[in-house]
Amino acid sequence: MTLKNQLCVFIMFLVFRTAAAQVHTTYLWHLQQPIYWPDQSVANLYTYQKVWESQMLKINGGNNYPSGLDHPLNDLQQIFSKPDRVNVYQWEARNSINTIISHPDAGAQVNYGGSLIENIQSLSDAGQWGYVPNWTSWVQEAQNWSTSGGFPRMDVTAFTWHHVLSPLVSDRVLRKELQGHKYLVENYFNGTVSKGYWPAECSFSERNIQVLVEEGIEWTVVANSHLARTLNDYPINFGTSGVNTNPPNLADKVSTNGNNWWSGQIDGRGGTFAAPYSYQAHKAKYVNPETGQEYKITVVPMADLLSYKDGFSQQGTTDIDANIAPYDDPNKPSIVLLAHDGDNAWGGGASYYQQAVPGFTNAASAQGYSPTTIEQFLNDHPVADSDVVKVEDGSWVNAANDWGSPQFINWLWPMYTSNFEFDPNGWTEDARNWSVLTAAENYVLMAEDLEGGTDILDIVNPSASSTNAELAWHFLLPGFTSGYMYYGKSIDMEIKQTIAANNAVNYAQTVIDNNPGVDNTPPSVFVPQRYPYNPGEIGFGPTYGYQQHLNSADFTVWTFAHDVNGLASIELKYRADNDGVNPLSSNENEIYAGGQEVGTWLSIPMTERVFPKGNITNDPEIDFFVLPTHIANEYYAEIQGLSEVLVDYYIEVTG
Repeated sequence: MTLKNQLCVFIMFLVFRTAAAQVHTTYLWHLQQPIYWPDQSVANLYTYQKVWESQMLKINGGNNYPSGLDHPLNDLQQIFSKPDRVNVYQWEARNSINTIISHPDAGAQVNYGGSLIENIQSLSDAGQWGYVPNWTSWVQEAQNWSTSGGFPRMDVTAFTWHHVLSPLVSDRVLRKELQGHKYLVENYFNGTVSKGYWPAECSFSERNIQVLVEEGIEWTVVANSHLARTLNDYPINFGTSGVNTNPPNLADKVSTNGNNWWSGQIDGRGGTFAAPYSYQAHKAKYVNPETGQEYKITVVPMADLLSYKDGFSQQGTTDIDANIAPYDDPNKPSIVLLAHDGDNAWGGGASYYQQAVPGFTNAASAQGYSPTTIEQFLNDHPVADSDVVKVEDGSWVNAANDWGSPQFINWLWPMYTSNFEFDPNGWTEDARNWSVLTAAENYVLMAEDLEGGTDILDIVNPSASSTNAELAWHFLLPGFTSGYMYYGKSIDMEIKQTIAANNAVNYAQTVIDNNPGVDNTPPSVFVPQRYPYNPGEIGFGPTYGYQQHLNSADFTVWTFAHDVNGLASIELKYRADNDGVNPLSSNENEIYAGGQEVGTWLSIPMTERVFPKGNITNDPEIDFFVLPTHIANEYYAEIQGLSEVLVDYYIEVTG
């Protein structure tokens, strides 16, 4: 009898412990301000302007252009002197973490944009708008607080220097952006380098994995909507609580079922999520198409819907209790990552940091959940190398009129006709600015190749001893700031890419002129796009007026391409899969060489269109008072006559 009673107590203890300890909670606060005017500094001709110089030039008759206005048109003082921002950029994140430090593993991931660091330092140096000389000390202090496993309570995550949208830039641009950000974080904070990466707008593509891995990054945050949308039983319910943009393409579907689905929305941001799958860390992979080498990274899902809610009102554990905790896998616990801007809306204010954060953290702990950091969580629950999943392209659901679109439409509005077909003569300000950046990039890459390389120190902090290629990179990179395109035609956002590109080309051209007849740099090609996104399937979302539309099975692949010395040829290559399935265990669809699972490559010559530099729509909201020195042309080709088939494609360009 005694033995039986002891056994019952032991079993009850195990059941309680596994049920209560599996859900983990943590935060990520994204802090960012761009370079508001990426033109040459007057005080230091080797660098672009930081915020305080732009303010001084603006109010003292500088930064004048043919527009007749004082640029930038942004109200810089209003932006940077807002008390909530003054606080969180310096000490409020540290203070907030201090309110939850009684929990042995509690902390937060804090993401500082590289350009934000530069701007804060410019205000600190000037003693303006509430920024103090030792502003980094609070960050360094919290970085040095440790969890029970010795991991930082404040983990300053890897990021891009200028808030670039990673999936839409080339590998070489992304690499420079990562390196520039790393240099700034190491030099301004405590010298440590996070193993984790926060992509701007949580915009992720598996195409980025190789560069991330090669730059020493071990994990990246992804939006959990882009895990859920790949699942075999993902429910297609059109509207704000389900699919509010294009449905998933069948090429991204895996055989795994989500089983336990829940949905919700707030302010039009929402979705449908599977537990525990959408709340578990996994591995994702990229296969180099030339070499066949695999690159894997751990993907940590942010809770898309819950994150947005947390940025606008105090949260309890109700959604977790009802929709996530009941489905935990004891062998693979869930993490609820609340990730959002830490300097905007209610989620950037004192009541959030001093009341909501400890309130939620204490409530979660009382429910038996475990407040943690991502580093601590991954150390305690490492992801098996075999746990490889598919992550769909896309951003978080926060961006209005994008809602997590797998084509990033808020930063690249597609060109299409009223019949929802690709418009080869279409034009949007986003497309135009990507064409400007594509051309300028090729000049900068050629300058770097001719000079035999560059040093990131001289790109971030150029001086009289920096090379022209390093100066070209310095002035080009702020042009990729995704916020310029996010706000589109607003005030003078549409001109900033051109200013950055023209300054970069000026330095690159000097190198090219000094090396006549030498060109070992391949053409620059913008990430290939397609329209419609779902050939032969339903289209939906902002570009369709939120009406369901059955797309044609034929689709157009298009891009921008540029070579300093001209293109020799450009072709669209495509092949059909033999069985319509692309299992994660096979890489034949991902490599040029192919195999038995795929057919042979077919070629279509791409049509060239000279892309216009000016405002051909005569949109009165746009003033291109500076035109680009160079612009890439548009190239497109249509794949016709295929139906109910998986298609691989790429663009081959020679210069």
